[in-house]
Amino acid sequence: MKRSWSLLLVITVVGLGCGYRFAGDPGDSPFPPEIKTIALASVVNNSTVRGIETEFTNSLRSEFALGTRLKPVISGGDLLLKTEILSFDDTPSAYRADGKESARIGTLRVACTLEKSDTKKVLWKRDLAASHTYDVTDSIVETLSNRSRAISRMIKDLVPRIHRSLYDSF
Repeated sequence: MKRSWSLLLVITVVGLGCGYRFAGDPGDSPFPPEIKTIALASVVNNSTVRGIETEFTNSLRSEFALGTRLKPVISGGDLLLKTEILSFDDTPSAYRADGKESARIGTLRVACTLEKSDTKKVLWKRDLAASHTYDVTDSIVETLSNRSRAISRMIKDLVPRIHRSLYDSF
């Protein structure tokens, strides 16, 4: 028991002395201390799929409200995050024995830019993409519903990646 405590003490002292530290405590922020708020602009949709910008915008705002050291504001933030849906492409990925499609793979591409609100200086920029396969059926309504669910999954994949990437890459 005494030996275990000694070993733990040595590891702690060596770990603290070598420059490593535990990150992720509530006070850690990669941003300068004067930057406290972020405005999240509504997502711009340049794809052919209408309506996905609303889901993307709401998901981004929820993500930043729950897990950020920057306080999200509606307008006038120290920073402004702009997100643009560049495209949604889907291509056949599997066929049935009769030659009809049985699955498609959708790919959602987005571009994000973070700028200082007062100077409009771009501080961070990132292009991201997510893909998901969905079933094609003989019913167009069911196929479109499957595509919609696939797009929702892609948004749920992209939003936390945008958030993490913003903090990791700043």
